[in-house]
Amino acid sequence: MYFINDIHNQNYIECMEQFNCNNREYISACYIAAYPEIFKCFSLSYQFNGPFDWFFEHLYTVDIPNANDAQKNGDAAPLTGQTTALVHLGLNLWNGHSFDLASGLSIWDSELYSVALQAINLRWEDRNQ
Repeated sequence: MYFINDIHNQNYIECMEQFNCNNREYISACYIAAYPEIFKCFSLSYQFNGPFDWFFEHLYTVDIPNANDAQKNGDAAPLTGQTTALVHLGLNLWNGHSFDLASGLSIWDSELYSVALQAINLRWEDRNQ
C-alpha cells in the first residue's frame, strides 16, 4: 500500500482504529483523511461519524455568522486547491458526494495523483475479486 511517508501511515492507522473500519467506503476515506496536509486540519477525537465530519461542518456553516463550533472540530483554511480536491474525492468514495475527477486530475501533482489512485483502488478492490 502506498503512503507518502511514515506520518501518513501512522495517521491512517489512527483513523482506522477510530472508526473501526470494516468496509471499503471507510477504508478509502480514512486513507485520504490520513494524508498529512489533510489530517492536520482536524482533531480526530472530535470525528464521530467518519473522518470528514469536520469538512461537512465547514461546508454547511461557512455562510453562517459566528459559526465557530465547526472550527473547534476542524478548519479547512489550510487546504490548498489540490488538497481540497483530494478531500472531495474522499467524500465521493465515502458517500457519493459529487466530484469531478477530471478537475482533480488537472491539478494534482504526482504525489497527490498517487494518493488518489491508491484511494480509488482501496474503494473498489473487492469488485476485482
